Amino acid sequence: MNKKVMPLTKYPMIVVFFAICVLMLAGYLLRTQDDYSEMENRYLQKRPDITLSALADGSFMDTFEVYTNEQIPLRNLFVRCKAVLVWATGASENDGIAKGRDSYLFDKVTGINDGLYRNIAAIENFADDLDRDIYVAVAPTSTWVNEALLPAGMPVLDERSCAATLSGKLSGHKNVHVIDLYEALSGHEGEQLFYRTDHHWTTRGAGYAYEKIADAMGLTVYDIGRYKKHEVEGFRGTHYAKYKGIGIIDDTIEYYDVPVDSLELEKRTVHNLFDEEKIRGFDKYGGFMYGNDACAKVSAEKGAGRDLVIFKDSYANCLIPYLVMNYDNITVIDLRYFGGNIGDVLDENSAADVLLMYNWSFVNDDNHFYKLRRVDG
Repeated sequence: MNKKVMPLTKYPMIVVFFAICVLMLAGYLLRTQDDYSEMENRYLQKRPDITLSALADGSFMDTFEVYTNEQIPLRNLFVRCKAVLVWATGASENDGIAKGRDSYLFDKVTGINDGLYRNIAAIENFADDLDRDIYVAVAPTSTWVNEALLPAGMPVLDERSCAATLSGKLSGHKNVHVIDLYEALSGHEGEQLFYRTDHHWTTRGAGYAYEKIADAMGLTVYDIGRYKKHEVEGFRGTHYAKYKGIGIIDDTIEYYDVPVDSLELEKRTVHNLFDEEKIRGFDKYGGFMYGNDACAKVSAEKGAGRDLVIFKDSYANCLIPYLVMNYDNITVIDLRYFGGNIGDVLDENSAADVLLMYNWSFVNDDNHFYKLRRVDG
């Protein structure tokens, strides 16, 4: 009996290795799969189905590899340990996110993508098809606005030059009006216009953009401060979800009780603009406009006599409460999820103002602007 046991005791590391393998396999088989990682603020890969076609083209193994990485037992612990090790080495970057001064986190945008010119062309074609005024507002990134807080040596893309390229391309269209939000945010040094831990601008930053947009569109600038303000503490956003390091200062989200008659979402209708359920979760910014729906409709009925169709990314979600003060009805389109006919939306809102509201990174990277085309049928 001892002769059988002794060889194993001579190689304890082999025993430990196989024991870990068995435990990990048991963990994969027995544990409940996670749909969503709050720490990383994203959905995780579920166990893929085995099909002959997936085995034949190799997609099963590719998907299974992602699944094993994302559903590994104790994943959050491993993710946290990696972030701490990165911090311990003195590095200022983890998973593409760099830590600057005052606990600000930054995403590196180092070059212009081919998608930028494709997206500008899509906006030009949209303007040619639509015989009414179109307003285009592109927000800067935190990297540009907070350049003084960047870690030493971090490259910065000249966003103003890129914005000038967009303006130049659209200048030949008399019905297109480009609103300079870089100018709107300048002169507010010392104010927190963007979150430390997230890529979005703050409610304050969106407020300065609102003033510029309202002026360009001939709207009265109203003071949102007349409504009750709420503060949500303990917010750690999309940049923190990648960085996951230590020594980060939490953000505070501010929102106002701007009254509406209804907010019609795809799956339900509510009667306010902020989802307070999100306060208790990780994705607190997702509380604005209840997140991103393909098509949402806000009814305020203030007797303003004006309606709006806004094509947007998530930057606009905390801007819309400002615009609600000026419009009776706002139709909100997110092209990433929209599968309908833009022509139908515009025909239904033939007298509405039209605003394209995006952030610079979205215009540079996104591949859904082709949906701006009108589909006749």
